Amino acid sequence: MFDIANTSIDIVILLLRVAVVLLLYFFLWQVLRFVVRDLQYAGQGGAAAAPASPYGQLVVLRSGQSSVAAGKVFPLSPSTIIGRSMESCEIALNDSFLSQQHARLELRGDQWVLEDLGSTNGTFVNDIEVRDPTIVEEGDIIRLGRIELRLVR
Repeated sequence: MFDIANTSIDIVILLLRVAVVLLLYFFLWQVLRFVVRDLQYAGQGGAAAAPASPYGQLVVLRSGQSSVAAGKVFPLSPSTIIGRSMESCEIALNDSFLSQQHARLELRGDQWVLEDLGSTNGTFVNDIEVRDPTIVEEGDIIRLGRIELRLVR
């Protein structure tokens, strides 16, 4: 004898099983996407040498909690924004103590000028907080969040 109540319960259970399997695959896809994106982001901080810049470079001395390796070299442009945002910064560093746009390093004439862009945790040159645009000399240590960088030409 055909029981419609048992058949509809079986169909509902089957649909729930399919939904759970689909949710599991969706979750695994999201995890894989996150891991790939994180590896690509970490790959920017790898040991590969940066192309030489006629303007100068920033060398990572201490990487804080970011995945950027100490010794990594970032070439500078005449105006370089440093921060956490990969979209709006020439130098993007994944340190939670950095603001999205933390600081600007700008070449004015033959001098580098560092300006804090309203960051939460401040910007420091040789352990002195930058409150106004500050001239940075070659060899000076710039600290943003927990990351320390040295300006070289």
